[in-house]
Amino acid sequence: MAFRKNWSKNLDNKTKLKLCLLANASDELNLKWANSFARRGHEVHIFSFDQIKDGVEIAKEIKFHHLVFPVKYPFTYLTFFQAQLSLMSLKPDIIHAINMSDYGILAGLVCRIGRLKPITLTAVGPDILYDAHTAHGWAIKHVLPLSKVVTCDTDEIALDMVKLGMKEDHIFLMSRSGELDLSRLEATYLAMRKTRS
Repeated sequence: MAFRKNWSKNLDNKTKLKLCLLANASDELNLKWANSFARRGHEVHIFSFDQIKDGVEIAKEIKFHHLVFPVKYPFTYLTFFQAQLSLMSLKPDIIHAINMSDYGILAGLVCRIGRLKPITLTAVGPDILYDAHTAHGWAIKHVLPLSKVVTCDTDEIALDMVKLGMKEDHIFLMSRSGELDLSRLEATYLAMRKTRS
């Protein structure tokens, strides 16, 4: 554990990322993800409509940005304009949205209208299975091709994303709570930053 702390403090500009997480901050798994990247020495920003629950600890290096409006329709565009101002001033290396049907759609707007990229997305549980067949379906199908990488934790969800048009080699099967998987995702983030235009 001490080694990890020393390693994270010695990151240089080539290995240190500015990561913006668009995600529900009341979900402790999302915060575990954010904490893990902050402990590794990366600059982490969380954009969320939901507040962090009382008693839940986050690394002091994490910056929390409260979204005033809910992420879901019909407030999506208001939320986009608020998030966009902060994101443009931050100039993140990676924007990662967790949950396809709300924060994922917000990330799609940021990428398409705000021209900020690269973005990565995470499908959580059945959200993509259910929402792809609702009014959100058209938005999800539009957002998927904009993403460099989509993560999920089951083969079933991965297959559904392929059916929606995502390329198989862009799907990253991982557990949101697995440290080894987060290390692999970190390497993917760094490779994406090197190749972005």
